Amino acid sequence: MIEVKNIKKSYGSNHVLKDVSFSISPGELIGIVGANGSGKTTLLSIMCGLNRADDGTILADGKIISNSPRKLSQYISYVPQDNPLISELSAFDNLRLWFDGSKKSLREKLKTGVFKELGIDGFQNTIVSRMSGGMKKRLSIGIALLENPDLLILDEPSAALDLYGKYRIREYTKYYTSQMNGSVLIVSHDYSELSICGRLYLLKDGILQSIDTGLSEYDIIKLLK
Repeated sequence: MIEVKNIKKSYGSNHVLKDVSFSISPGELIGIVGANGSGKTTLLSIMCGLNRADDGTILADGKIISNSPRKLSQYISYVPQDNPLISELSAFDNLRLWFDGSKKSLREKLKTGVFKELGIDGFQNTIVSRMSGGMKKRLSIGIALLENPDLLILDEPSAALDLYGKYRIREYTKYYTSQMNGSVLIVSHDYSELSICGRLYLLKDGILQSIDTGLSEYDIIKLLK
């Protein structure tokens, strides 16, 4: 279980995060929604070790991991909205940059589990610059899952994808939680992504609060204002 406890962050007099707390267990898929500038990026950067909280802790199975970016990276993987891939390299070579093992073991890994579902094996020799948006996103998710993190964070995972691409990302996410018992946190403005989450949170004015998963898209939009 990953626990985020009493996280606070301010920039001068701007209190971006005010005592933010939540937890996520294996097999859970939860979502966070918030308007632009609500603090979502700040929260994610703290969880990934790219930023430091003013106060609060992050724990994995009861052990504090927020005191070290290295510890955070062992438990939490992050797929940013923007493409983090090296465009001149193939899918396989991008994976190799992050994989702690042999080429043979990586090729075998691509044929099993969530990697098989992502279908990376079918385009592993394709140069990133020649990939579709959906292929790039699938590769980015694959890289994030290489070291079997406890928690996968997806920031606007289907941004700029077509309808089929959005559908496939949702299917991969559901497979990872239901079949692989992985934990996923989605931060999104896309109602179709939020609709598959077992729990939903609204981040507004620095405060994270639980909201009903049965809310309509219109109801969520009203909460954002």
